[in-house]
Amino acid sequence: MEIPCEGRACAYIQSMLARRPAGIDRADQPTEAAVLLPLVEKDGELGVLFEVRSKSLSWQPGEVCFPGGKKEKGDCTLQDTAVRETCEELNLTPDDMIVCGELDYLVTHLGPIVHPYVGNIWEVSKVKPSCAEVSEIFVVPLSELFKQNPRKVHMELANRATEDFPFDLLPRHPRGWLQRKGYDVYFYEYDGHVIWGLTARILYSFLRRLKKEVPENFFDDKA
Repeated sequence: MEIPCEGRACAYIQSMLARRPAGIDRADQPTEAAVLLPLVEKDGELGVLFEVRSKSLSWQPGEVCFPGGKKEKGDCTLQDTAVRETCEELNLTPDDMIVCGELDYLVTHLGPIVHPYVGNIWEVSKVKPSCAEVSEIFVVPLSELFKQNPRKVHMELANRATEDFPFDLLPRHPRGWLQRKGYDVYFYEYDGHVIWGLTARILYSFLRRLKKEVPENFFDDKA
């Protein structure tokens, strides 16, 4: 019995779609990046290590961040990206750390898709920041971060059609700015440093999970 035309088409499309898994639509050319949230022991207490970006950098100079960057061709996985960038920025080797696991990744509004990993650097004394990228490092004890209630503000996003938009096809489309959505921005403060933006968002997500899943006061007296 001959298969109807629509049946053959359906079978062909099914075969085509099965040849590779679905991924992110690259029409907007989104990049992928990875960062490491580094845990270190300092003065007998477990804390989070932060970098202050060099003021000579063109992108976000002087701001607080985690080590990380864009995925490169030599990186087999995004975890490899996080480890490589951490090694480059802090002059470490992969043997100086262990990756504990991955947090929820972030599809950012204006930048790359960011994959955060949590890792443990065995000896903070081995950390030697690369002066080309990092002006300084500092460590905030987890017990201190747990005490903080970060300041939260709301940011709004909007878009506007350019002059070549086909208003003749959609005459009711707004010509001015159109508010689309918003998102929350968190701010932590420690010893004169301000932790905000994606770094604070990743930190907030990590701390929230810890508070839910580990016993109360677990990090107060041990590392």
